[in-house]
Amino acid sequence: MCYNAPVRIPGIIIGAVVVAAAFAGVAAIPRVSPAAASAHWDESAIPISLQCAACHRKEYDEWAGSHHAWAWRKLRPQDAAAFDGSRITAHGMELSLETDAQGNPQMRDVHSGQVYAVDSVVGTKPLEQYLVRWADGGLQTPSAAWDTEKKEWFDVFRDDALQQASGGAVRCPGEWGHWQGRGMNWNSQCAWCHMSGFRKNYDAAGNQYASSWREPGVTCVQCHRVADKPAEDGCLVSRADRELTPQQHDDNCASCHARREELTDEFTIGDRFDDHYRLELPKVPGIFYPNGLQREEDYCETSFRLSRMGNTGVTCYDCHNPHTGGLTESMENDRLCLQCHAENKVVNGVLAPQVKRNPLCGGHENRCVDCHMPEMTYMGRDRRRDHALHWPDPRMSMELGVPNPCLDCHRDKDHQWAAEYLEKRYGKRMEKYRLRFRAAGAAMQGRGSVQQLLEAYAAEEVSAWRATLLGLMAQYPRTAEVQQLARTAVTDKDPLVRAAAAALLDPAELVPLLQDSTRLVRHTAGWRLFPLITRIPEGAAVLREMKATAALQGDQPPGAMQLAMLAAAERNLPEAEKQYRCAIELDAASAVARMDYAVFLAQQNRLPEALQQMLACTAANPDNAEAQYRLGILLAEVGMPEAARRALEKAVRLQPDHAAARETLNLLK
Repeated sequence: MCYNAPVRIPGIIIGAVVVAAAFAGVAAIPRVSPAAASAHWDESAIPISLQCAACHRKEYDEWAGSHHAWAWRKLRPQDAAAFDGSRITAHGMELSLETDAQGNPQMRDVHSGQVYAVDSVVGTKPLEQYLVRWADGGLQTPSAAWDTEKKEWFDVFRDDALQQASGGAVRCPGEWGHWQGRGMNWNSQCAWCHMSGFRKNYDAAGNQYASSWREPGVTCVQCHRVADKPAEDGCLVSRADRELTPQQHDDNCASCHARREELTDEFTIGDRFDDHYRLELPKVPGIFYPNGLQREEDYCETSFRLSRMGNTGVTCYDCHNPHTGGLTESMENDRLCLQCHAENKVVNGVLAPQVKRNPLCGGHENRCVDCHMPEMTYMGRDRRRDHALHWPDPRMSMELGVPNPCLDCHRDKDHQWAAEYLEKRYGKRMEKYRLRFRAAGAAMQGRGSVQQLLEAYAAEEVSAWRATLLGLMAQYPRTAEVQQLARTAVTDKDPLVRAAAAALLDPAELVPLLQDSTRLVRHTAGWRLFPLITRIPEGAAVLREMKATAALQGDQPPGAMQLAMLAAAERNLPEAEKQYRCAIELDAASAVARMDYAVFLAQQNRLPEALQQMLACTAANPDNAEAQYRLGILLAEVGMPEAARRALEKAVRLQPDHAAARETLNLLK
């Protein structure tokens, strides 16, 4: 890791403490002493932001006590107090939290005696996670965390009700999601959102990280573009930065506050989110509820884009102070919501509908946020509000299993009572939203219909929901209605919708989308055409972009798989095999990596090796119907019909609607 190297900006050389702030023809920027009173943990580590404080002391002091300022820090002497010899079982390992002879915090595996040196800290309230140094030059994130309020250690997974409900509370050593695996690698999974100007700098050849950043934590330079030299007024922030639109500011917040796939690591303030990320939408069970309510740790951006407010131009800054991260108004007496909704205020060009404060609900005091932004607990102890801004709908709780906050207060009632109460009060107004929820819920559960999705899409005004409904139509990609809708949707102004359409459209019609103005759309079209790589024009920029994304993600199984496929398409078979093996090494329990590697081997007529991979795959994933089907195919090809029949029969038992397995089984009988 690169902690202390000087940070270089064109025209500026910044060391660990001192800033040379004099420029030819421009007066030096006044320095602020690192000893100046501040809540920040270490001003000497943030020399660029320290210069901002010279003119913007109020904003600096607000920021200095924020979660952003404390997103990452080095150890302090007082951290040793938590490492008092306590023991905790986390991820199936008993850890002793202690200090070495010099008083440095460390974690020791009680059974093996292995000692892990603690390097740095993520977060501040309500919990801190201590990162440990790793042999690959990176940092790992143990699931043992320190509750800063209760002053106790806990396991963020064991204490997470969502993890318990999904049966994923315990991971075994060697698995991708175990704290020692690549799934808990800080450099790849966490750092971009906890540092400013972060670069992962992963060297695949040596399997090493040499990560670097401009400043630790989320500082001024992460949310403001620092110019090569000060403007006429002496400010380091460029004039263009001061003219950013609300949407550009919002996209900057979303770059971290979103569950997303990184297409690049080059996002900077002023860029569009969809040029650098693929936003996760509620298309598969378990991640979001069918109504878009957050289920896993999904952060804010998806649910907010799915909301009417997010769709009509309300942004983060309309409710949050960008420096403190807190609210601009109190939630008490609904002042936060009524700052817009009490007087027909125009927000970013959109008229906010006037509403009356509803202080009572069934005799209970409540606030707008209690019903429209319910809280859920993540990481065992961290309460966060959903940003989908739904109507509570007990009817959908009964039909789709989505939670609603009504029974949080009315504990002596049930969903039926709450549904009847709301329907009596609001009548048909709720049906408008139920159309999308029912269509999405049925599709997620595999019991929907294309007509139901098409009907919901035709009535949908929120573009993120249109993209979601299009994504769910992937179950019916070849129907004439879906293809016609996709042809229309590729002209939508929202890149989320265009990308969803590209995922459905017939490949023969995708080539024009390789020139789309947004990388997300180009990327989607490129991978759809990839099996027919000859259809991608030679030298096309999108192919370079696809390779760059795969290389960026190459320290994780999906990136290694993409690198393998790209190499195989270019007939670089040794590189393809190397990347397939890398993907398996990173996640030995993955069914997908082994199945794809087996297909690759079979294509090279290396059937015994392919069979070996599939046997290992089914041993690790005995209940995976697709793996059993692939095993059956290989067994038949190597002349073992009885074993093939048993594998195919198991595939059908596990997944009765697996048509290919049934068809192949019938051929063997």
